[in-house]
Amino acid sequence: MPPSDPRRRALLLALAAAWPGALLAQPAPESPRLERLRQSIAAGEGSDAFWRAVRAAGTPLVEPGADGKEALVTFLWRGTPQTRSVKLAWAMRSEGGFPLERMSGSDVWHLTLRLPRGMRASYQIVADPEVPPGADRIARARAEDAAARPDPLNPLPHWPPAPARGPASAEPTAPRSVLRLPGALEEPWADAGDAPRGTLTHHRIASQVLDNARDVSFYLPPGAAHTALPLLVLFDREPYLDRVDVPALLDALIAQRRIPPMAAVFVGHPAPALRGKELPAHEGFADFMARELMPWLRARWPAVSTAPRDVVAAGSSYGGLAAAWLAYRHPQVFGSVLALSGSFWWGPDNVPRQPGFDRWGEGEWLTRRFAASERLPLRFFITAGLMEITLTGDGGGILDTSRHLRTVLQAKGYPVHYREFPGGHDYYAWRGELAQGLVALLGTP
Repeated sequence: MPPSDPRRRALLLALAAAWPGALLAQPAPESPRLERLRQSIAAGEGSDAFWRAVRAAGTPLVEPGADGKEALVTFLWRGTPQTRSVKLAWAMRSEGGFPLERMSGSDVWHLTLRLPRGMRASYQIVADPEVPPGADRIARARAEDAAARPDPLNPLPHWPPAPARGPASAEPTAPRSVLRLPGALEEPWADAGDAPRGTLTHHRIASQVLDNARDVSFYLPPGAAHTALPLLVLFDREPYLDRVDVPALLDALIAQRRIPPMAAVFVGHPAPALRGKELPAHEGFADFMARELMPWLRARWPAVSTAPRDVVAAGSSYGGLAAAWLAYRHPQVFGSVLALSGSFWWGPDNVPRQPGFDRWGEGEWLTRRFAASERLPLRFFITAGLMEITLTGDGGGILDTSRHLRTVLQAKGYPVHYREFPGGHDYYAWRGELAQGLVALLGTP
C-alpha cells in the first residue's frame, strides 16, 4: 500500500490502539524530501530548517514521479501540539478523502499524491474543523467549509480574483490556492488586461412552461454595431460570473482575436435545489430554453445570430449533460455543444440519494439516445478530467462516460473535438477548457 492510501492509515490507527509504540516506526514517506526530513527528525534534529526552506520555495512540494507523465506532489501544514486533524479540500474524489498525517515527533503534517503532469487545480486546507457531535454529512461539510483556508505557504495568487463587474450572488466566494504543475496549459486569456470591456446586464425572466422565474445575465461584446453575433448559452450563472468571470474571459479572447465578437447568456435557477432537477434531461426545462428564453432574448437583442451552428449550449457537470440534451431535443435552435466534465453517467434511476435510486440501474441515458437516433446537425466539444474516475470501478465515472459518448458520436458521424485535461471537477480547470472549447467551435484562424 502506498503511504497515502487510507487503508494504511486505518491500519496504523489500529496498531496505535493496540500497541502505542507502533507509530514510532512509520513507513518511509513516498516523497524523497520528506524521507530525508524523517531521518533527520529521528536523529534528534528539529523541523525549523525544513520550514524555512519550504517557506522560501513555496508549497506544495513538487518532485519528479516515476516517469515524465506524473509528479509527486506533497501538501504540507505546520501544526501545533493541539492540532487534531488536517485535510486537503479540493475537487478530486477518494473513498477516504485526502487527510494529511503528522510525521512522528514533529509538527509536519503531510500528504503526498501522484498527480498527472500539467495538472491545474484549486484547493484549500482544512485544519481542526469544529464539527458538532453527531453531525450528519451536510453539517460536517458546512463545518469543514467554515474552517477551509488557502495554503499559507503557496506563493501563487489566490483564486478566484474579485469579479470585475461585481458578484452575481450575495455570498462572496472563498479564496482558494492554486496548483499548476510543470506543463500546465498556458492561459493568455486569464488576464483581460487593457482589453476593451463588454457590457453585462442582469434580468429576470418568468416561464409559463415551468411555472417559475429565474435570473439571467446577458453579455454583449465591446462595440454594439455587430450583427449575427454567435451566442454562448451557459448554465450555472453565479459561479461562472463570480468565480470564473466569463465576461472578462470573453473580453480577452475577443481582443486577442481567438474568437469573433460574440454574446453570452448566463442562466440561473430559481433555487439551488432545482439545479439537480432542471439540468438532467428535463423536457420542460429544455422547452423553456428553446421556446421562451431564446425568443425573449432575440426580441431584445436582435444582433444575436439565428443560425443554430452559432448557438453554443455549454455547461459543466450536470450543465454539460444539459447542453447536450438541449441540442438533442432542439437541434434547430442549439447547433453546437460545449460539455465540460459532463455528467453523462446519468440515468433516471441511478442518482444516489434521490428517490427511486437503483444501485443497479443503467446510466448513460443520453448516450443511448444518440446511439439510437439518426445523426442530427450538431457538433461537439467534449472535455473531461483525468482525475474524474469512478470510485466503484463500474465504469460510471465522468471520464469513462465522456469517452464512451465521444466514441458513439464519432461512430454516428458527428464532428467531435475531444480533450482530456490533467485535473478534476474544478471551475479553475474549466476556465481554460471553456476557452479552448470556444476557440475550437467558433475560433478565427
